[in-house]
Amino acid sequence: MALGRFGFAVLALAASAAAPSGAVAADCGAEVAAAFERQRKTPAFRLVADTKGDQGLVKMQIDYVPPDRMHQTVTHPNHTAPLETIAIGRWAWGTMGAGWEELQPQFAQSVTAFTKQTLVDPIPSDSSFECLGKVAFEGKDYVAYRTKSTADAAAAGGSTAIARTVYVDPASGLPMLNVVADVKPGTEPLFKGIFSYPADLRIEAPLGDPNPK
Repeated sequence: MALGRFGFAVLALAASAAAPSGAVAADCGAEVAAAFERQRKTPAFRLVADTKGDQGLVKMQIDYVPPDRMHQTVTHPNHTAPLETIAIGRWAWGTMGAGWEELQPQFAQSVTAFTKQTLVDPIPSDSSFECLGKVAFEGKDYVAYRTKSTADAAAAGGSTAIARTVYVDPASGLPMLNVVADVKPGTEPLFKGIFSYPADLRIEAPLGDPNPK
């Protein structure tokens, strides 16, 4: 199966887009970290994301059932079939439409590392966010936080400042959106991730479960 180069290039793209970046000052980062800590304690969650790349729009859905079950589906404009990856513990499987195959250990390790970086520990310890307070986004109210270093660059007159904004539900305290965009109003996001929390989400191994749940 030709999963390797394309599949793990997509994993790298997704990891860089989904993990909030570090910055220089300490402010509201602890509140963002607390929101993602609450997320890790939910029974399951889903991330649906669009990423603008050089070759077009990449669409991604990641389902995650703690502590170690992940199902990722990526649709790339240059490929007719979606790339699917399932990881359970230290095992992983992949398919591009021609049937599931167990991944070699080195690739499985890359998948599990991606899961940890993107879904389990998405906030680096040195991340810095400014508090935006109550913000309306696409018709809904959230408590929003934006990475601070890029916002400071824009205030200093920088022509382009890319910032990550995390939108948290004020009632549950859970992250609902993760958006990367130019701080100028009206610009299209480079990355837009939407979180949801399905109660019935299950992830099973496609070729025999080594770790039944």
